[in-house]
Amino acid sequence: MRSLWGQVAIAAALLTTLARDARADALADARKAVEGSDYMAAQPALETALKAGTAGPAELAEIYKLTGIVEAALGNAGPSEKAFAKWLALDPKGALPEGTSPKITRPFDAAHAQANKSGPLEAKAETQDTPPAVTLKVANDPQKMIVAAKVYFIVDGKSEQTLSADGRNEITIELGLGKRIDLRIHGLDRYGNRVVELGSKDVPIVITSSGKETPVGSDRVGHAKPKTVEPEKPRPWYLQWWLWGGATVAVTGVGGYFAYRTYDNMQTIEHLHATSLDHPWSDEQSVERSARRNLLVTNIAAGTAGAFAIVTTILFLTRPNPESESAMRATLTPTHGGAAVVLGGHF
Repeated sequence: MRSLWGQVAIAAALLTTLARDARADALADARKAVEGSDYMAAQPALETALKAGTAGPAELAEIYKLTGIVEAALGNAGPSEKAFAKWLALDPKGALPEGTSPKITRPFDAAHAQANKSGPLEAKAETQDTPPAVTLKVANDPQKMIVAAKVYFIVDGKSEQTLSADGRNEITIELGLGKRIDLRIHGLDRYGNRVVELGSKDVPIVITSSGKETPVGSDRVGHAKPKTVEPEKPRPWYLQWWLWGGATVAVTGVGGYFAYRTYDNMQTIEHLHATSLDHPWSDEQSVERSARRNLLVTNIAAGTAGAFAIVTTILFLTRPNPESESAMRATLTPTHGGAAVVLGGHF
């Protein structure tokens, strides 16, 4: 079994190496294809080289340059202009060789005019020592290529570490504590290619600090800042429990009145039944209509009063009460076929 897993691991490592080599060769294959005017073969090779995510700024600029040439040669003026624009953002002095076909120079000239207005890619690194952190500040990214930053750093001569974060205009990454931190930071595109590189292994960006952690919520002198607790804001008048309680009482009174009227109508109907020979049928019909109307109002009032009572209860139990530690809270929880009021809090 161990032998089998070992063979699997070796095969996986071999496949990874072969895939990396294939991607590395993609740019070289694209160069040869463009030199031989085999643009159909160059197009997928350039796409592979771009999506490999291993290119540095110079290689990335070459990928976009060759992509612009290939797309223009294939009659795709729009994609060609976009690729040339990214090339010129990375390499403002980029130029096509003399004698290049007008089919290719036309989208390049349009991209060059655009680049003169928008300017080249500009980015810088800013550091802070308390707490140790580095910020990639993108001053100008006309083609919106940078979508993340990755920092390689060494704390007090220990092994190198890496951290990354997503962002565009300003990306801050906090580092480990140490007296000396050597770092280099890269701005990355969506594939992981290095759009910009700041600092290097030979000439790193250096942060020096005391190596001591500053407590959260404290100032530079070291005195803890007092935690301020803002008082709870009173609720607006329309969310006061007593307002809804009063409405509940009023609607209940209306319902009670019409319930009594309904009862009185029923008594009258029974009396008219008992003395039907002394009264016309129209009298009983009139009282019956009145009873139906009063019963409808009673039902509506009862439902409304019930809803108002629930709202009153919730507002009363959740009212701001900062002086009490045994505050109770109520929430509505959906149940099968309706809802339930759930009470909770500290007692």
